[in-house]
Amino acid sequence: MSNPIGIFGGIFDPVHYGHLAVGRLAFDHFNLEKIIYVPAGIPPHKVTSASVSPEERLEMLRIALEGETSTFIWEKEVRRPEVSYTVDTLSELTKLHPGSPLYFLVGADNLVEIPTWHRYRDILEMVTLCVTERPGYSMEIPPAVATTPLLTFPSPQWGISSSLLRSYLAQGYQCKHLLPEGVREYIFTRGLYRQCGTTIRAVKCKQNH
Repeated sequence: MSNPIGIFGGIFDPVHYGHLAVGRLAFDHFNLEKIIYVPAGIPPHKVTSASVSPEERLEMLRIALEGETSTFIWEKEVRRPEVSYTVDTLSELTKLHPGSPLYFLVGADNLVEIPTWHRYRDILEMVTLCVTERPGYSMEIPPAVATTPLLTFPSPQWGISSSLLRSYLAQGYQCKHLLPEGVREYIFTRGLYRQCGTTIRAVKCKQNH
């Protein structure tokens, strides 16, 4: 059996140093074979869609991961025209990597949401859940997943978040040392996040993750 493969999903709106730090800490802690970043297309748990287009989020992720070793981007989810379900993505990745354990990387902020995800029990059967701390969020395990094997790994312990950065960017802050320089240049060149309250499209949360 090969080393585990890390699966790290998110909207990445925008991708920032916190995301990259979590990925590398998990890579080292679990001795992963590789990490697959999965940018979401239309996430069912969000009241609105991402603030920028899927292609722009994907391009920022490509820029951020340039030169990183053993990292890959799964583009299929971000290109789906319909709502993205984690269970469908993991089913496909399981078939593509037979015999390789999948380590699903999540932050503590996701813990309470897991029981609401679409077919969450199927998800937990396909992967090993790996949780990292997020400042301000509890690491307490919800009863619905208490019997599931769960691993933890170190966190950068930063309070940085994509929503905070969108707010800063909209106010005109340069956000140096918070974003990878290439991502920051891409954002300012394209004039992204100037109006952080404006979204490309609205997506109602009628379906679960």
